[in-house]
Amino acid sequence: MSVAARPLAPGPVLARLRARRRAHRPPGQRSDRLIGAYGAVLYVVIGVVIAFRLLRQRPATGPASTWLTGGGLARIGVATLLLGLLAVLRHATWQGPVVFRLPEVQWLLTAPIDRAALVRLRLARALAAGVALGAVLGLGAFVLLEAELGVPARPLLAASLLGPAAVGLLGVALGWLVERSPTASLVVLRASPLVLAAAAVAALVPGGAAGASAVLWSGPWGWAVGPVVAAAGGRVPGWPVQAALLAAVAVAAALLAWSRAGAITTEELARRATARTGLAASFYSLDARGAAQARRRANRTLLGVRRVRLRRPRRRWLAIPWRDALALLRAPARLGWALVLVGAGVLAVAAEPDRRAVVGAAVLAGYLAAAQLIEPLRAEADQPDASRQLPFAWGDLLLFHCVVPAVGLAAVGALATGVAWGAGLLEGPAPWVALVACLPLATVLVLCAAIAGHRGRVSPGTLSTAFGLGELGGPIYLLGWIALGPLLAEVLVAVTATVVVDAGRRPGALAGALSTAAILAAAFLAGLIGYLRGRRAPA
Repeated sequence: MSVAARPLAPGPVLARLRARRRAHRPPGQRSDRLIGAYGAVLYVVIGVVIAFRLLRQRPATGPASTWLTGGGLARIGVATLLLGLLAVLRHATWQGPVVFRLPEVQWLLTAPIDRAALVRLRLARALAAGVALGAVLGLGAFVLLEAELGVPARPLLAASLLGPAAVGLLGVALGWLVERSPTASLVVLRASPLVLAAAAVAALVPGGAAGASAVLWSGPWGWAVGPVVAAAGGRVPGWPVQAALLAAVAVAAALLAWSRAGAITTEELARRATARTGLAASFYSLDARGAAQARRRANRTLLGVRRVRLRRPRRRWLAIPWRDALALLRAPARLGWALVLVGAGVLAVAAEPDRRAVVGAAVLAGYLAAAQLIEPLRAEADQPDASRQLPFAWGDLLLFHCVVPAVGLAAVGALATGVAWGAGLLEGPAPWVALVACLPLATVLVLCAAIAGHRGRVSPGTLSTAFGLGELGGPIYLLGWIALGPLLAEVLVAVTATVVVDAGRRPGALAGALSTAAILAAAFLAGLIGYLRGRRAPA
């Protein structure tokens, strides 16, 4: 008589593992975790209460309230949820809602244990976490809106909690479907720039209330915002249909993910476990560069490397720009992200030039685009010994690495300016001023990114300095060290742009403002170039 082999239930195995870990766990480990969680929750609650009271003292009235209920809330909410859903799906291409550690992959997943049941245990926790995170974000939106608008609390609270919670459930379910399929992961990676462009269009769609109403029907990210806008006092015909569609899609996606729980290979789970190990080590040592490289290595097997050739230059000073251009062509995703970021920033400033927050966000987007393009400089900083074989000083080598990113970023900015002019967002001398400013502003952004990138990873000396500054000064010092590039870009570019934008409101003041902006840009460029050229190679 033959007995068919059945996979074991994971419950007893996991119970034994938990008992073994509990036996080897230090006595104070759990209490330390609880104290850390208590402190984080306490700070969040204090911040929410302070923000609520400050907003209550100055509620939105007049134009601000009309803007929120007349389409602003719909545009910003749809763009935010779409970006959040994209972030969840991109995370699923290299991690995902169900991730095992390397010992678990090597021991649990190779044992005769029911893999579907093992995955469902973690998938259930991930689905619950997605719902909870969505509800928390919705609660934050409720606090802000109720404090700003003063509308009835109960309908707004229900809409703010249920809509984002359903989107959280949908995001986790779709994340598992992406995690289990390399083909779906590749599609998400390839389509990400298009989704970013769609989010920018949703945030800047013209047409007033009619355009905002169209955005609310664009998908689940809009269906979740429709009831919130209706509860906040806006006019949204058919919002109950949106709520029903969102609930049906979220439940259907969760059921589909639950049914496909066992359909994933061990190789995919091992790839994610390896990336998780490298990521944890990098975060433990505050190594953001190492974390980015761990994520990039995890996706390299999906994307591969493009084989592109360029003719070798005949002059030696062109060798570094030639190599940087070749690296950029072999990784076109970097140029695509730069195009999306710069395009979104230029269109946002062209549509809302008077909003300081929009200008600041556009500068940050431009800096992130520049940081995408200076990857060869960061690779040089990771291995400074290789530069000793080149006939260039370290400072000159850094400047050579900035040539191709500056030209590429300026070209992307010129293209985005042309799109804004074609869309009717720029009139009069504005497009010509923007075109002339593309190269100097792109160079400033690239040099700011180079100042942050040439330092390499966080050194032990930096960590020891932070530890010596105490509990308050240490985190502030580390945050300043990490955010040096964005802060520098915000100060330099925002100051120059504000001079020109403010002069545009006063007739006859534009010529003088352009002269002042040119002097400021020249001074900033001279200072940044001098700083980089004076750098010495790390020992």
